[in-house]
Amino acid sequence: MITKLDIQEKDGFLIMEDFPANCIFNKVKTGCGATTIALTNSENYIIAVPTTELIENKCYPIKDVDGSMKFWKKHERKAGLSPVISNLFGLYGNFTYELKRKLKDYLSITGIKKIICTYDKIDKLVEFINPKEFKLLIDEYHNFLKQYSFRDKAINGVLAHFKEFKSYCFLSATPIPKDLKPSIFNGIPEYIANWSESDEITVYPYHTDKPYMVAAKFIKTYQTKSYLNVNGIESREAYFFINSVTEIKAILKQTQLTEDDYRIICADNDKNRMTLKGYIISSSTDTPKKFNFITSKSFEGVDFQSETGLCFVVSNVQNRHTLVSIDMDIPQIVGRIRTKSNPFRNKVVHIFNTKATDHYTTFEEMEQIVNEEVKAAQERADMLNNAKLSEPAIKQQVNEIKKVGVESYLSYQENKFIINDMVAKLQLYSYYIATVVYQSDQSLRNTYIQSGITVTKGKWYVAPEKFVKDLISEPTFRELHKRYCEIKEKPMTFNLGIIEIEHRYPILGRAYRQLGIKELKRLRTIKSIKLALGEN
Repeated sequence: MITKLDIQEKDGFLIMEDFPANCIFNKVKTGCGATTIALTNSENYIIAVPTTELIENKCYPIKDVDGSMKFWKKHERKAGLSPVISNLFGLYGNFTYELKRKLKDYLSITGIKKIICTYDKIDKLVEFINPKEFKLLIDEYHNFLKQYSFRDKAINGVLAHFKEFKSYCFLSATPIPKDLKPSIFNGIPEYIANWSESDEITVYPYHTDKPYMVAAKFIKTYQTKSYLNVNGIESREAYFFINSVTEIKAILKQTQLTEDDYRIICADNDKNRMTLKGYIISSSTDTPKKFNFITSKSFEGVDFQSETGLCFVVSNVQNRHTLVSIDMDIPQIVGRIRTKSNPFRNKVVHIFNTKATDHYTTFEEMEQIVNEEVKAAQERADMLNNAKLSEPAIKQQVNEIKKVGVESYLSYQENKFIINDMVAKLQLYSYYIATVVYQSDQSLRNTYIQSGITVTKGKWYVAPEKFVKDLISEPTFRELHKRYCEIKEKPMTFNLGIIEIEHRYPILGRAYRQLGIKELKRLRTIKSIKLALGEN
C-alpha cells in the first residue's frame, strides 16, 4: 500500500526537516533537493548513492551557497572532506590506508556527521561506525534492480546492513514498479510526496534506422546555425545521454568535434580510456561545452547548469546498454538540468530505433518461464535447508552458487538458502524494455503516454515525429549566410561549421575571398552575390 505524504515545499523544492523513517519514499520530482535535506539537517546521516560522479557533484558543487561559479579540475577532486560543505565527507574510490585515516580523523571530531558514499562502501563503513548513531538514506534505490547484473556485490552489501541503522529510507523519484519489486522490500511502508503542482514534461520521440547518424545531424545543425530553433527559442548547447562510450566515439568521429566543443562524462577507467583514445574524459564539475556526452553514471542525481541546453537521449536496440526505460530513466534525465530559467528544462528529444520481430517469446510467456525457474529454485532451497548439511557441504554448495554468479536464483543468508528474486525481476525488466517498449514506434509512444499517467502523476506531452524532423530540416540560404558571416568576422576562431556551409554553397567562399566580409554581409541572396561577382 502506498500512502500519500503531505510535504513542505517551496518553489518546487522540498523543505522538510527529515524523511519518514524505515520506508520507501517516492519523491516524484527529480532535482527537488531531497538529498539536500539529509546533507543539511541536524541528524547524523550516511547517504549511499550509485556513482562516484554524484558524490563529486555534491562535494564539489559548481555553485556555492553565494551562487558563485567554480569549475573543479580533476586533481582538485579527491575523496575525503568537502572543501565547500564543511561537515561533508565523500567516501569513494579505493579504500586506501590514507582514506581510512581521513575517515577516522573525521569521525573523531565532534558535531553532526554527513558521509556520502557509493553503495559498495556500506559493507566496509559499518566497521568504522556505530550504525545506530546514523540514519541511512539510500538514494536512487531503483538502481538496485537496473544495475544488479553488474553490481550485485555492492547492492547485496547495502541490503545486508540497512536494518542495522538508526533508521533507513529508500529514496527515488522513479521507484521500482510494483510488479518488479524484489521480495526484500515486502512489508516496507511506501510513501509518495503529494506535491501541490506537478511538472509538465515534453517528449520529442524520433524513430529512425540510424539513431547515431541522426544525433550527428543534430550536432551539424547546431554547428552550421550555431543554435537549434525549438518553437522560436534558441538552444545553444546540447546534452546527449548515451550509455555507450563506443557510440559516443562514433558520433565524435562523424562530426569531427574538437576538444573545445565537447565534454564526455563517463567512468574514468582503463577500459573507457582505451576506447576513447584520442579524446578527453571529463566530469560534471568541469566547464560545460557546447556538446556534452553523458553515460549512465550521470543519468541520476547529478546537477547540470545551462541556460539553453536541450537534452537528447540516443537508444540503439543493437546495444542494449543504450535502451533507457521510460518509467525510470527518462524522468531522471529530464531533471538533470537545474537552471530554472532554461526554457528546455523539462523537454527531451529521444532518438531511437526498433527491432520488431514476427516471432518472439511474449512478455507473458517470459514471465511464466521465469516463474517456473523461481519455483524450481525454491524446491532446491527447501531441499538444502531440510537436509541438515554439514559445514563443509554448505560451504561447497555456496561456492557452487558463487560460480554461477549473478544469474543464480539462490543465495545463502542468515544460515539458510533463500531465493534471490532480484535476478528474476531483473530478467523480466530487461526483457520488457528490449522486446515490448522498443518493439515499434507506436509501442514506445504508448509507453510514454502511460508512464506520464502512472509515474510522475504530471502531464506528459508526446510530440509528433514531424516536429523533430523539422528541427533538423535543411537550413535556408539566409540562415547559412548569416552564420557564415558571423564566423568569418572572427578569423582567429576555427569552426567546422564553415566547411559545411562552403561545401553546400561554394559561392559564399568565393564571395568572401573576392568581395570581403563587409560587402558579403550586405548581399543576402544568391542572385545579388552572383551579380556582385559578375557571374551569370
